[in-house]
Amino acid sequence: MNRTAPVVSVRLFAARRLLLQLHAFAEDLADQIEKRKAWFLAGFSIVYLAVTGLVASHRPLWNDELYTLYIARLHSMRDVWGALSTGAEQLPPFFYVITRASLALFGTNELSLRLPEVIGFWLMGFCLFRFVSKRAPGAYGTLALLFPIVTGSYYYATEARPYGLVLGFSGLALLSWQAAAEPDGRLFSLAGLVVSLAAAISSHYHAVFVVVALAFAEAVRCITVRRFNLRVWAALGLGVTPLLGFVPLIRRAMGYSATFWSQARWMSIPEFYYSLLAPTVLPLMALLVLTAVYPTTNSSRRRCASDTLGPHPYELVAILGFMAIPIVAVALSMLVTGAFTERYALPAVIGCSVIIAIAAHRSLYDRPAAAAILTLFLCVCFLSLGAKSFANGTAIREANAQAVEFLQSVGMSDLPIAVSDQHAFMSLAHYAPWDIGSRLIYLADPGKALYHLGHNSVEKGTLSLLKPWFHLPIEEYEPFLASGHSFLVYGASGHFLNWLLPDLMTRCRHVELKGRHKDSLLFLVTPGRGCEDPAVHSGSPHERPR
Repeated sequence: MNRTAPVVSVRLFAARRLLLQLHAFAEDLADQIEKRKAWFLAGFSIVYLAVTGLVASHRPLWNDELYTLYIARLHSMRDVWGALSTGAEQLPPFFYVITRASLALFGTNELSLRLPEVIGFWLMGFCLFRFVSKRAPGAYGTLALLFPIVTGSYYYATEARPYGLVLGFSGLALLSWQAAAEPDGRLFSLAGLVVSLAAAISSHYHAVFVVVALAFAEAVRCITVRRFNLRVWAALGLGVTPLLGFVPLIRRAMGYSATFWSQARWMSIPEFYYSLLAPTVLPLMALLVLTAVYPTTNSSRRRCASDTLGPHPYELVAILGFMAIPIVAVALSMLVTGAFTERYALPAVIGCSVIIAIAAHRSLYDRPAAAAILTLFLCVCFLSLGAKSFANGTAIREANAQAVEFLQSVGMSDLPIAVSDQHAFMSLAHYAPWDIGSRLIYLADPGKALYHLGHNSVEKGTLSLLKPWFHLPIEEYEPFLASGHSFLVYGASGHFLNWLLPDLMTRCRHVELKGRHKDSLLFLVTPGRGCEDPAVHSGSPHERPR
């Protein structure tokens, strides 16, 4: 007699019972999301703000965020305009209006500096929920709401740069356009469209691609319904008008584009989608598995209710337009400025999130419990990502503290410390104690940076912005070297902004390694003992080795 058969039967029965209970719970959850949307959104807001606020308050500021802090703390908006007029910071002034307001209300700290972006990302999620929920049950709106927080874009919810704000304003623009495009579109929706587009563009110039996506969708809508909606086109046009006031700033910023640190290339397109969507592999696999194996329900009420819903064709065009922003942005950047970095096309996450929700609606339309399970899975992924982000902030804090301890342990306290890359310099100058911070300097030379790195936009900014406006200890490289003073050089030799170490190695015969901390090296440089004449190594940037 096989004694294992009863045991297997009991386990199968228990497993079947557990699955039935899970199915019943998921069915109930789907109903509750549909009936109590406000409660669900309130719960999401509490969890999102708690997790994101904790991460934003814990992670130290890095180079670009310190730019934000120093400019926002200038005496007046006139000074902010003056700093932006250098072209070294390629942003519109409205971003600093919002940041200054946050600092004035909540004081100067990591959280208050990043709070506008925390709220902007939150606003985008709400707009996506509303956009999808108007055409599909609430369970699919939650998928659009939750999907961005498990993508690579979530990082920008806790970075004190304008990208979180751009996402919030872009989501509001999409929702306002959806409402304004309706036959009974109200003036409130049109005003929302104008204000949101103007605010997005006034936060970052590349938000103009959001207008391009909506304009293309509106053109398709006009052809589809055979009616020209003058009010919507006027709203789109008015939303772009802030660019006219920013022409002087744009011209100065374009002066940095020819030698910008990140040049546009065709590979930038797949790299963008990879960095954005790589963290979503597990949620997308969960969607595929649920679509394939989850049993259908026999609820005709659900099926009929879902079959009658879905986005309009021109709304699909708008969604695809958002998804195509990286393609358009890279193509135009290659033709006009040559400069592009992935965060410039970040509103594409809006299109990706909505299209995932629509795909789930189409594939799971008679399986609302499966959509609820996917919602729970996204929540778990978000909490996991939040924990990982918090741990990353802890690691950065510990790394900064260890770097300071290393520099303190070396001695030679009478020598200045030249940090070899600007990112490390900005971080140490802001967070290091006085005994180390007072010795830090940065040696700047745009010509050397162009010769060794192939770009010098960051280097030019050190002389035009960091020194005169931030009052940081920036020294010109050649005069400092010619002074004959000994000094220490600290930094990672492989950093993409490090031109100083390679140049010193070729010019100075007496560069002595004094210590190493992880990937960073500390050298003692004595220029008076054999540094060659600067003219020997002042070759044209165009002659640099490739």
